[in-house]
Amino acid sequence: MAIEAIDHWVLVVKDLEATFAFYRKLGLEAGWQERPGGRGTRPIIRISETQKLNLYVVDRYEIESPTHAPGYALGSADFCLKWQGSVQEAQDFLKQAGVPVLQEPAARSGALGPGTSLYVRDPDNNLIELITYGDPKYR
Repeated sequence: MAIEAIDHWVLVVKDLEATFAFYRKLGLEAGWQERPGGRGTRPIIRISETQKLNLYVVDRYEIESPTHAPGYALGSADFCLKWQGSVQEAQDFLKQAGVPVLQEPAARSGALGPGTSLYVRDPDNNLIELITYGDPKYR
């Protein structure tokens, strides 16, 4: 037995609706998920069938998560999402969605090796990298 993947991670946010709206612009499912044991629902961003972001509102994080991360802060996350397609398609998609790109595409090293990345920020100023692999224009 061994660790096989990241299941989920947590974002501490200021405004759930603004967070939902932003991640929906990125094409992700954003909403509420039933919690086991009759504990109600939790806000989430679904990345895939096997990956999600759990969301906590900043002023309730310590109350709702007794095992909260010490030193948490709005805008302290920095994570990378794999983009399926070319860099140009990612740029066009972000432009159409009204999501500003922070800089020109850059060569980066991702989990699958060399790739090309674009960076954006969410409403809480978290840094989100979109990486694509194998784009012949950026080899």
